[in-house]
Amino acid sequence: MVRIENLYKTYNYKKSTAFEALKDINLTIDDGEMVAIIGKSGAGKSTLLHILGCIDTFEKGSCFIDDTDTSNLSDRQLAKIRNEKIGIIMQDFALVEDFSVCQNVQIPLRFAGIKGSKAKKMIKDALETVGILSLSNKMCSQLSGGQKQRVAIARAIVNNPSLILADEPTGALDSKTSLDIMEVFKDLHKKGKTVIIITHDDNVANMCERKIAILDGKII
Repeated sequence: MVRIENLYKTYNYKKSTAFEALKDINLTIDDGEMVAIIGKSGAGKSTLLHILGCIDTFEKGSCFIDDTDTSNLSDRQLAKIRNEKIGIIMQDFALVEDFSVCQNVQIPLRFAGIKGSKAKKMIKDALETVGILSLSNKMCSQLSGGQKQRVAIARAIVNNPSLILADEPTGALDSKTSLDIMEVFKDLHKKGKTVIIITHDDNVANMCERKIAILDGKII
């Protein structure tokens, strides 16, 4: 379960250029939910996702991932939670273009110290889940946008995280490919994963169970 209580996030905190990105956020997302977080550009969607993903910090409030309050954890402790419990997918795929599909998916396993036959099986399972096992040895620079997004999803799920976060995962894709990618997320949801998708696309949001709207850093 994800739970946020009275959370505030200010960039350039206590400086003349301070900007309050999130204001008194209270939010609960149960295990196994598929949720869309919607709002205009600059509303605070990506900031919220970065906090949920233990990428960014905040100065007030609490953020619980399962029963762990992330507010006072060290960088090392946050990295451990990210690697074990959270899979993150970015809009621009964030792949290493001169790596193969297999090498990109392997990256989280290297951080986790997983090697050999166990790593190979985990990579194979992740690629099968997103339907691109046949592309294992292809260079990412040779893939289409939809294929790259599937690689990004495979990399995010290779460690079998319980929480999947996706930041505008269809933003760089055409409408048909977007629907195909959303079917991948729906399949992951059916398997019990908690899926949180940041989007400004109503069609994407409508494919989720619940929509949470943000405006000017507040949940409305």
